Amino acid sequence: MNIVYTILLVVTFDAYLFLNQQKKYRGYLTLKHYAETLKMPIYQKVLMFKIMVVVFLSVLVNSFF
Repeated sequence: MNIVYTILLVVTFDAYLFLNQQKKYRGYLTLKHYAETLKMPIYQKVLMFKIMVVVFLSVLVNSFF
């Protein structure tokens, strides 16, 4: 269950960064744009890589403490 929370945390943080990354487009980007971006295969691969890195780091930290 911890992995599910980690995945949700990474996706939420990624959506937040997508929507607030550039000041120029801050008021124009919506969740619809983010959902369209998630349909791109390269973006899916990048998001999966981010999730794997965060899960690996959390497992590594939990194994030491």
